[in-house]
Amino acid sequence: MTYLQMLKYLYTERPSGKVTLGLERIQELCRRLNNPQDCFRSAHVAGTNGKGSVTKFLSYLFIEHGLKTGSYFSPHLSIFKERILVNEQFVDEQTFVDAFEIVQSEAEKMDQLGINMSPSFFEFVTAMAFVIYRLKNVQATSIEVGLGGRYDATNVVLPSVSVIVTIDFDHMHILGDTLAKIAYEKAGIVKESVPTVCGETKEEPLEVIREVCRQKNSKIHVYGKDFSYEALELKLSQNLFNFHGLTDFKNLEISLNGEHQFLNASVALQAFLIFAQKEGIKVDEEKVRSALKKASIPGRFEVIAGKPTIIFDGAHNIGGAKVLKKSIQDYLKGQKLAAVIGMVDDKDKRAVLSHLAPLFERIYVTKPVSHRAVNVRETYEIAREFNKNVVFEPDPLKAFENLKSEGWETIIITGSLYLVGYLRDYIIDGQLEPEWELVR
Repeated sequence: MTYLQMLKYLYTERPSGKVTLGLERIQELCRRLNNPQDCFRSAHVAGTNGKGSVTKFLSYLFIEHGLKTGSYFSPHLSIFKERILVNEQFVDEQTFVDAFEIVQSEAEKMDQLGINMSPSFFEFVTAMAFVIYRLKNVQATSIEVGLGGRYDATNVVLPSVSVIVTIDFDHMHILGDTLAKIAYEKAGIVKESVPTVCGETKEEPLEVIREVCRQKNSKIHVYGKDFSYEALELKLSQNLFNFHGLTDFKNLEISLNGEHQFLNASVALQAFLIFAQKEGIKVDEEKVRSALKKASIPGRFEVIAGKPTIIFDGAHNIGGAKVLKKSIQDYLKGQKLAAVIGMVDDKDKRAVLSHLAPLFERIYVTKPVSHRAVNVRETYEIAREFNKNVVFEPDPLKAFENLKSEGWETIIITGSLYLVGYLRDYIIDGQLEPEWELVR
């Protein structure tokens, strides 16, 4: 089997959303695979926003301290390989295929037990990640939750530290329509006697998380009480802050942009210090500094200098939209900006666009490359409620090229991660990866 054949199978034979919530399938699949998730230490990261950045910071902190490290992300931005990394490098295609065939053998046996025991796309891929980490003799992992936490396929790991970054409204049809309900789902990753780090400060969700930690005998480390940061300077790709926590650090530099990244870096650093304390790892200040500075994540206020300057930011929910708005005010104040925006249908389009649309002189609304983006005209009509200079162009490549031809100095590509990843692949590499032709 080739790598592309593997992807075609995953996208067509293991589609998402076909099974009910629950851990029974992933637990059984891992049992059949001899529980590969037990072969490494881990940090498990949940949250509405910030979990990808925290996962990335933790990965670099592990690597800089000499641990062979796996990191797991979802969804990927441009290509599937971004989901499963070892020492922040892509895994070779043959290892992907080897792991796939190991998982496929057991997953197809489970298929015979009926639809309720048939592993979904995400469950299958999560099992693949665990198998790859076992094949590669990984020592530590930073693992990003896919959706929620309590019933997420990653929740079969027993981590050294659990992390809940922030709580906001997203995936409400699955997680619930209040912050308390969403917090309860996220707090489902809290494990008995395993410490938890929390970056949330809103009282309603925080109290839910505190209560779950009390029930699980999990010592909780809360931002603003047990650790904090002081912002020193916001400069594109050179942002400075002080950290106060289990250990204090001054004048730390991060390349990731936006003041919210100070919180993400602080959450990750407190979690790493707990991990290191628990696992007997000596913390080295220079390695901490190097890790935080090296950490980068595509599509998070990522700046590509040139003519025009292009900024990629996957602001796909209200929390992300607020953060992008703040970053534009911090870094691009007074500039005339244009945007390509696309959103999938299960997001709160009006809430997101109410924050984003007024920021731009001109907007092209387009279609993300996803089966979840059907009502693109609806996105256009909502955008026009907040900005009259909006153009409808369903083809994202045409939308970008048309906007580029208009001579704007700065173009922001935002909304769905599917859109950001597609255009990022096209713009940076000058061509699209063949896997974009597969069902996504």
